[in-house]
Amino acid sequence: MRYSCLSSVEYDLKLHYTLLDEYQAELHQAKEYRGYLIKPTKIRGTKKYYSVKAPDSQKFQYLGNENNPTLEKIRECAFLEKTIEVLESNIALMEGFLLIYKKTGAYHINELLGSTYGLRSTSRFLNADENADQWLTDQMKIKSQYPIFDPAGLKVTAFDGTLMRSRAEAIHYEAFYIYNIPAIFELPYDIDGEILRPDFTILDVYTMTPRMWEHLGNWFHEKQFKRDNYRNETLHRIDEYAKIGFYPEYNLLFSFGTQNNVFDIQSLHRKIAMFALPPPSMETMNMLLRK
Repeated sequence: MRYSCLSSVEYDLKLHYTLLDEYQAELHQAKEYRGYLIKPTKIRGTKKYYSVKAPDSQKFQYLGNENNPTLEKIRECAFLEKTIEVLESNIALMEGFLLIYKKTGAYHINELLGSTYGLRSTSRFLNADENADQWLTDQMKIKSQYPIFDPAGLKVTAFDGTLMRSRAEAIHYEAFYIYNIPAIFELPYDIDGEILRPDFTILDVYTMTPRMWEHLGNWFHEKQFKRDNYRNETLHRIDEYAKIGFYPEYNLLFSFGTQNNVFDIQSLHRKIAMFALPPPSMETMNMLLRK
């Protein structure tokens, strides 16, 4: 396995700490409303009326209906306290998880085995992980040499913090992660002086060959003008990709959105899962050959 959930937990933990700081600061501003109790007093039609009890008081005092600003402040204070409680609980769980979690990469498992049972450096398990990791490193170096295209359009945050252009792209990226498929978002390709960036470049770890993946979210756009332009641009990219050896449904793969840019996530996972499984053996292939 080349990946683990470690990076996503670490990212989520960092986010929790950020949120905790923000909510603790807000709670400090609302501290005068801590410890107040709310009790419904009466109902008139669809309106409810409330009484409240201060921490240093023995009695409830009538406050008014839902529109009372003090009532809203008390509720906001209670919300902040509960949010902080949940954040602190989650932080404790994630920190505990990180303390005992062990990476499942081949090199990490090999270290746990020690010198007596450890695999030799030529092991297929070690080489598979090493080659995939090296591919990722090499592609990220290539990507870093190019400016980011339209950074303002990167408005969606994927599970590990990577910024993307659409929710659909983030879902694709997460699916690649789930099936342990190395993926690079918008890896640039210089084709006859034109820089093209397919949505994803993935690695088939069994053949150690790259494949492109384009999500054609606007292929069925409801507006014909936008749909036609989108399709023309896509066909241009397909022709350009062919110049460097990427052909549709061979090593250039597609997923599509509907008229509302919705797609079938189950179908997406089934298609991506193919790359998580080893290819058929030669014996199986020979059985399938027509004679």
